[in-house]
Amino acid sequence: MKKQLLTIITLAVLSVGSISANDAKAQFTNGSVFLGPEIALPGYGSGGIAVGAFLEFPVTHPGSVGPGLLGVAFRVDYWGWSNGFYSYSFIPFAAILDYHFVLEDRRFDPFIGLGLGYDVVNVSYSGEGPVNSGYASGIFVLAQIGARYFFSPNFAGRAELGFGGSYLGIGVDFRL
Repeated sequence: MKKQLLTIITLAVLSVGSISANDAKAQFTNGSVFLGPEIALPGYGSGGIAVGAFLEFPVTHPGSVGPGLLGVAFRVDYWGWSNGFYSYSFIPFAAILDYHFVLEDRRFDPFIGLGLGYDVVNVSYSGEGPVNSGYASGIFVLAQIGARYFFSPNFAGRAELGFGGSYLGIGVDFRL
């Protein structure tokens, strides 16, 4: 199932790449809200691929905080696995403050961010004796660098590299 989902998302992103990016102008500006699905490699645990959603909107104008602008992002992911005795599921929620660098080529939107999140961890145990999984729900800090590439004014691909949440994530964003 995870492999099929990854294949479908990869084909969708590649097929959208054939859309002309010449129509894309300044994309991440005030009044914009972007929402989209993502897949990621989790930052901890042994559980394959995470699936989730990402929402972001700008909160400043270019030039009010240096040459770029600030955006507020929210994300939620899910992943889980089982090893025969333990079954794990992780649902991290995070709020992130991203600084977006404004470049001459407005199709490319690089950013760097810091955030705070809460991870809901569920563990079940099918053996005898006390449960001691090593994972528990709690607060986490995350940092990320990433970029969007706008294929059109209302559609972009997104990639992030970070720690505290996931190591590597890719997604697509739609302007609402």
